Amino acid sequence: MACLSGSSQDSVKNSSRHAFHKAWKNINIGLRPQFLRKLGFADSDVDKLLKNNDLDMFQFWKGVDENDPEIYQLVQHEVYSQKRNEKVDQLLKANKARKSFRKNRDISWFIYGFCRFYSDESFWKDTIIRQKFQLQDSQLTEIESDYKGNFAERQYRMMMIWMKANKLNNVRQTTRKLEKLNLHIPKTFSSLSEAASSSAENRCNEHDSPESKRRKIETEDSDSESSVDSVQENEVSKLVTTTAKKLHQHLKTVVDEKCGREYGRAVEPVDLVLVKYTGQKDRDPEKQREKLARVVDKGNELKGDITVENMFERAKIEAGDIEKDKKSIGVVGAVGVGKSTLTKVIVQKILDKKILSNASFVFFITVGTIDLKRETDLFELLFSSLIAKGSLSLDEAEKRELISFILQDRNTVVIIDGLDEAKTENLHSYPHVLPFNKSKPMAVLYNILNGKLLENAYKLVTSRITQFIDASPEYRPKFVLEILGLAPSEQQKLARCLCGEQFDRVWKTLLDNPLLLECCVVPVNMLMSLNFLLGGGGTSGTITLTGVYIAMLNRYIRSKHCPFETCIDVVKKLCELGFYGWLNNKSFFSDKELEQFGIPLATQQAFVDTALKSENIFAIRILQQDKVSYFVHRSWQELFVALRLVLFMPLYEFKSFLKNAFESGDLENVVKFCFGICKGSVFEKASQLSPAAQVDKIEEKKKFLGLLAESKADKLSDNVTESNGEHDMQQWFHLFACLNELGSDDISLPLTELLPTVADIEGSVFSSDITNMASLYKLNNTTLQLKEVNLSFVGNALQSFGKFVQEHNIKIKDFLLYHCPDEQLQFVGSILPHVEVCKIGIFCGSAESIKKNLLKLAKSVKDGLGKIASSNQVKELWFNHIPLKDEGVSILGSGVGEVANLYMRGIGMTSVGAVKLGEHLEMETTQSMDNLRISDNEIGDIGACAVTKSIHKMKKLEMAKCGITSKGMPGITQNILNSQTMIPFLDLSRNKFGDDGTQELAKCLCLVKGLDVRKCDITSTGAGALCDGLSNAPTPMQFLDLSENNVGDVGIKKISKVLSKVRRLYIRGCGMTLTGLSVLAEGLSTAKRLEELDLDRSLQNFADANDLKILELKVKVLKWF
Repeated sequence: MACLSGSSQDSVKNSSRHAFHKAWKNINIGLRPQFLRKLGFADSDVDKLLKNNDLDMFQFWKGVDENDPEIYQLVQHEVYSQKRNEKVDQLLKANKARKSFRKNRDISWFIYGFCRFYSDESFWKDTIIRQKFQLQDSQLTEIESDYKGNFAERQYRMMMIWMKANKLNNVRQTTRKLEKLNLHIPKTFSSLSEAASSSAENRCNEHDSPESKRRKIETEDSDSESSVDSVQENEVSKLVTTTAKKLHQHLKTVVDEKCGREYGRAVEPVDLVLVKYTGQKDRDPEKQREKLARVVDKGNELKGDITVENMFERAKIEAGDIEKDKKSIGVVGAVGVGKSTLTKVIVQKILDKKILSNASFVFFITVGTIDLKRETDLFELLFSSLIAKGSLSLDEAEKRELISFILQDRNTVVIIDGLDEAKTENLHSYPHVLPFNKSKPMAVLYNILNGKLLENAYKLVTSRITQFIDASPEYRPKFVLEILGLAPSEQQKLARCLCGEQFDRVWKTLLDNPLLLECCVVPVNMLMSLNFLLGGGGTSGTITLTGVYIAMLNRYIRSKHCPFETCIDVVKKLCELGFYGWLNNKSFFSDKELEQFGIPLATQQAFVDTALKSENIFAIRILQQDKVSYFVHRSWQELFVALRLVLFMPLYEFKSFLKNAFESGDLENVVKFCFGICKGSVFEKASQLSPAAQVDKIEEKKKFLGLLAESKADKLSDNVTESNGEHDMQQWFHLFACLNELGSDDISLPLTELLPTVADIEGSVFSSDITNMASLYKLNNTTLQLKEVNLSFVGNALQSFGKFVQEHNIKIKDFLLYHCPDEQLQFVGSILPHVEVCKIGIFCGSAESIKKNLLKLAKSVKDGLGKIASSNQVKELWFNHIPLKDEGVSILGSGVGEVANLYMRGIGMTSVGAVKLGEHLEMETTQSMDNLRISDNEIGDIGACAVTKSIHKMKKLEMAKCGITSKGMPGITQNILNSQTMIPFLDLSRNKFGDDGTQELAKCLCLVKGLDVRKCDITSTGAGALCDGLSNAPTPMQFLDLSENNVGDVGIKKISKVLSKVRRLYIRGCGMTLTGLSVLAEGLSTAKRLEELDLDRSLQNFADANDLKILELKVKVLKWF
């Protein structure tokens, strides 16, 4: 427990409630929100708490006892920590203050270290207090009463009484006194004390009497504090530097294995597709759609590709005002997609100073290596790898110095890989953990993630998607990336490197087996499939992923380096080992555990760290060893678990386990492997792995899997009915994958009666998901209507989806394409004839990365629109912030006539593209449009005039921030007058055409029902011109927005005379004063009632009561901003 110093100590009384309120006043007001978050409050509660006074504060403390000593310790730690951080610079300016501050600090930490060593309460009370310190019970009674239940604080108070009685004012004096009592001294303080004492004694004259020497030493105590502090700082600095060097040298050995060494062949680097995660984070579909709609409408503020080099900068932008998220990143993805590989790449780049070049410590924590049942503290968790190797041996004082530095350091990096490998049922119940207290490892990890520990550190955590969604938002970073595996071009690149001269043969075989090829978007599946095909597999029959793994395992145990007689009997034992790991959340195994399952040394040598390789096949491993043994990839462990279930588990246990796993969804990959193993041809090879395989029960197990699938489909079907299409389609994809691995039409056909006919799909989809779904719907030609489709397409998934939609004539109400590989953009058009609303929002790539494919996108869209029947139109087509530019607009051509609402904000169009667009709009074949939105494009006066020639075909035209000046306004006005049609809405906001342009625009107000001229440099003169135009209009204008134009009170006076000619009026930020407000109120008193009026909030508090009363009476909706 970090103790309070100075006045903070005196303010803390006899209860945690009183301590909280007193300490609260000592915390800087600006830091209070951060402190509340550290205490465990959600962001939504922080504002509510800050609005209440101190006496009410504990009423909002949910589920926490007011006298909880943990709160008391936390408040003390926070106040002390803040005072040390905030005041140190100020105190160091004065030498006296510097000594005082450091003296208090060192005494507090010295007492803390001493008390933690003697943590046994009975020994402390009987031996230390009564025998060594000789304190009387009368001195202790008040402390025992005041701090009942808080042993750490009682220790501190008793220590202070003893020091005061012995006139001990600093660390050196206290150390010398404790040494005489034969009590333990923290090593760091002891060495410092000896150095200072030796230095003082050396300055004494040899003729000085003992009493004279004592007085000289004591006189120099205060002067020696500065030198002791300097020695201490040097010691800590040396400790930090040495430990960091050891840690980083160890990390280099962990991440330094290149692909060429791993696979026995030179391999060029291949890129993983890394995008911002857009799937569900809070299981609220409505909020998720609103968020996606905002992104598509407004564009992505984060321009450019997401890379390892810029991801932490992106996180800082995404976090906004939330401090704990500014340095935190989450990474999610499917099993085997490359999450662990990415973390190693990041660690390597940090160690090479290519990113986060100022990083002081880099901690790489693999959750699978942690013993989750054994309690640990922050030091043991962070330095577990060095401790296991025997490379780090520190005493308690050094550990505390090191952790104290890390807690405050702003350049520490913590990477947590595989959070999903731990059970996460109680994510909402982890308490706050103090740095030096022992606790469950997951409690420490989650305190790191929510910022209660290492709040200043950079953090990155990886997990599978399902487990990430299930975690409390408190533990999830705001900026989350998703790994979508290998793009099609990268798959070919990797295959060429690994297959060499056999690439053409292998790639042709993959193309002939589309289901297997579609699995190859996941890197681990790609490597396994290539190895399988290089060894001569895939010559006949349909290949499944499970079949590939089983074939590779058969080949492995029959290879030359692996003695068959030894290994054939050990497959069952490896299955038991893998199953034991799953039950106990372990993926790393000691030699003792291997022996426990009867895996002999010969087998260990055959399996552990031994790669299967020959002339034509690159290396592949199953087990690897580094002090402990572990499966090279989790997929291998999952396969052995599935083999154990299908080949060796009794039928009744098999049914019980599979039923629970299938319903919970925790073991998706294991369940899928079970289905795959039960396929006839695959089971034949799997049963050859062990003579102990229970082959006689396979048909019953296969039948039971069919019943499970039917039960799951029935449950999902009921969910669809109850939620009217709002359901988790990812669960259907998992079911489709299992059935296709099984490959039994007899089992699949009855399930097709339960398939949803109305559905929503969101998140990331793989090509295999679409193909598996299509095969089920094809069995009995089940129809499907998709209401909401918000997708990131992985690999060739968009092409597969387009084929599926065409073949089954599927109707899609709302389709949002959030991301797909660049080369897949050419398939967007195949979906358009089936879509009502299409939103293309490819925001994760830079203009350069998709430039070469944008023209293909435009052509594909044009072709797709051309296939739409002449009587129909796509209701909405969104290209917002997609850099089509002039060439893309030109290619779209006459296709724009097939769209009712065309949104092309910020696409890089200039006057050239606008002229082309205008020509297409003028064509007789072009149908009328409801809305054309081309804001944020620099089309200028020429482009605006070209587009407005067809304004009679539009209900709404939005040209905000298009570079229109006063020179272009006469042409725009004339086009409106020539149209002789009422224009429902015209948006010309953020164009600087000023009063001159406004005077021209006023001439056509008789044909405009709604006008937005915000921020157009209009003054009172322009406002007067608009009022003249309104007064001549035959009917009132439905909408007028003059906000952010400096019309002043003069302009407001003119507007107040034509209030009866406007239904909804917006005049925020127009330079209106209270005088203008009174004039406006006077005008309203004689006008008809306004539907809506927007005004500046700054006027509300000072306005005349009568004016406010008139406004409230004469305005239906009054808004203050």
